[in-house]
Amino acid sequence: SAYWSGFGVIQHRFHALSLWEYACDQGIGTACEQAADVYLRGELFAAKPDRASELFADGCAASRPSSCTRAGELAMTRLDTTPSPRKAVKWWRRGCTGGDPQGCHLLGLAMLEGQGVGRDPTAGVAMIGTACDQRFAPACHQLAGFQAQGLFVARDEAASAATLRRACDYGGGVSCTELGVRARAAGLADQAKTDLTAACEHGDPRGCALLGDLHALGAPGLAVDNERAAAAYADACRGGLFEACGRAAAAEGTGGIDPAELRGLYRVACDAGTAEACDYLAGMMLDGIGGPPDPQAAARLFDRACTGAYADSCVHLAWMGRGDRGRDPLRWLERACDLDDGACVVLGEVHERGMVEGAKLGAAAAAYQRGCAADRPDACFRLGGVLSRGAGVARDDAAAARMYQVACEGGHAQACTALARAYEVGAGVHADAAATAHYRERACTLDPAEGCR
Repeated sequence: SAYWSGFGVIQHRFHALSLWEYACDQGIGTACEQAADVYLRGELFAAKPDRASELFADGCAASRPSSCTRAGELAMTRLDTTPSPRKAVKWWRRGCTGGDPQGCHLLGLAMLEGQGVGRDPTAGVAMIGTACDQRFAPACHQLAGFQAQGLFVARDEAASAATLRRACDYGGGVSCTELGVRARAAGLADQAKTDLTAACEHGDPRGCALLGDLHALGAPGLAVDNERAAAAYADACRGGLFEACGRAAAAEGTGGIDPAELRGLYRVACDAGTAEACDYLAGMMLDGIGGPPDPQAAARLFDRACTGAYADSCVHLAWMGRGDRGRDPLRWLERACDLDDGACVVLGEVHERGMVEGAKLGAAAAAYQRGCAADRPDACFRLGGVLSRGAGVARDDAAAARMYQVACEGGHAQACTALARAYEVGAGVHADAAATAHYRERACTLDPAEGCR
């Protein structure tokens, strides 16, 4: 283990593997299991399931019950060979008999489903109960579900709650989360906090996120605590629930997470393939938030997120590249428009204002039309504007008025103002004082600063 981790010695993983295999040959079951994991993960070379299976079998023979269970799992899950339920059941039975609760749990499931052994629900539930009694949280969680649904056993809500509590006490984070959700629904904020804290400590990212919500929003008898909210969201983010990274960001500057840590969290999420996190990280690197600015690294991250179908990153790339007098800014904006109809408004504005090399006034209407067809009121308003001015297209006041009406009905205050002016002067519609007053009032209601002037 020291050679594997480089603890106190120069790291040498091949040497570590050879030592584990030697120890396995001497009957040390834990060494067999460690070596098997290396062959199974394929860290040093291509995965070798056959060798891993042999080592798990050796570990089982060396009185390592968990190795028996692992051998059974491998017999059922190997992708390079036909699953063997009977062989798996044989290994799980040996693991269970040797004292591994996971072996009992898997054997119980096989009995419930009749896989590799005769179907026997009564014996299957009893076997899962045995695993629960041995403090195996997943077995308790499953048993609680059976009790709540009346599946294989009599329906008993009280027994289900008690079994779920056992699962939580045995380290089952998912079970603690469920208890926390129930307590929150019952208005028991303190109990919800206790259960969700346990869930987070036991490694359930959903529990961490819900704990963050509880601290961020507060509850009767529980004050808002942004610092604890940020810490919980950060744990959820690190645990793989990457939407919690954004919630952690919202706590920045409110006594919660600091920019440097937030930058690290977005790095974790980005490296795991979350395009939105790459976009946020790129923005921080571009602006020098949480660390030194690095525009080149930011551009690479924006490109990665844009390739990953995150439209905002494509727009950011366009802004970064608009000074290069090349075609890339338009290419990125066109991709953004393909990914998100909202970005079509940006593409239309760039064409309308000639903001980058290659922009064409006549292409603005087409971009706005795409956004309007996708029910974007701002796109319909801008389309009405180019139609009313004849900007790159034939002037058409009637069509402009129709676009203003669509946008106004969609809640766009400026469109309501423009439509009121059209009715006031009869541009594309019959002049109508009542309609003018109606649309001015609607604009005022939607946006007092814009429509009530």
